[in-house]
Amino acid sequence: MARYNNRIKRYMRDANAVKKASADTSQVSTHFNRAVESFWPDQVAHMKTLLLEQPDQLSFTTIKSSSKYESVISFRCLVTGAVCVWQECWNVLQTCTRKTVQQQPYIDQLTKALDEMKTDLIRDIDKRHYRQVALRVFSLQSIYLYLQAQRMRTFIKNGRLLLILNGICARDPLTHDTPAMHLQSINTELRSNFRLYQRDNIEDFLLYLEDYFQPKMKERLEKKTWLICEQGREYGVFVCKISVTYTSDMK
Repeated sequence: MARYNNRIKRYMRDANAVKKASADTSQVSTHFNRAVESFWPDQVAHMKTLLLEQPDQLSFTTIKSSSKYESVISFRCLVTGAVCVWQECWNVLQTCTRKTVQQQPYIDQLTKALDEMKTDLIRDIDKRHYRQVALRVFSLQSIYLYLQAQRMRTFIKNGRLLLILNGICARDPLTHDTPAMHLQSINTELRSNFRLYQRDNIEDFLLYLEDYFQPKMKERLEKKTWLICEQGREYGVFVCKISVTYTSDMK
């Protein structure tokens, strides 16, 4: 009975995390709006239209570069993703600031770095520098994973899991180049070692961010189940099955 009670408690925590994620999906559009307002405070409506509408729907020039990679991912999608990932990094940084008892050096360093990166991104976007914006996306994803690891260190008590987080936090995202393969490796490590509720409703750190780079961003922002992951749904179904079985056995 104790074993089943513990299993139910574990899966209920995951189910509750998924439920909370569903309630928080409205924040996605809020993050996008904040990003645009932060980057272009004097052109908010104009930039939202440029970033969200499809090129064939526009009656004016869209955001486009001369890069050969436009056919792989448009500059418009790249810009949308870049500013949204910047906003996600900023959000996690504020969370780290609130949860940290003593001010840590990385908080001031990354606050300054993100401010500078925003300035650089605005310049690169204005000049349609595809490659520079793409490189800054990699840097932002590296910062994002680093900040998530720092955030998780504030409440994870398990020694083995702390070693994983400490290893990620030991690599300064501002001084080390982070190849895509290394980002994927860190991402996999976080996914495979931490349970859903420990990851704060983020099913997959990088895939979550990649949704910002999709061509139909407008539809994705309006999708109410955007953050709910398949794994979370499976947990919810499993919890229901366990509860029904457990209740039946008790009768």
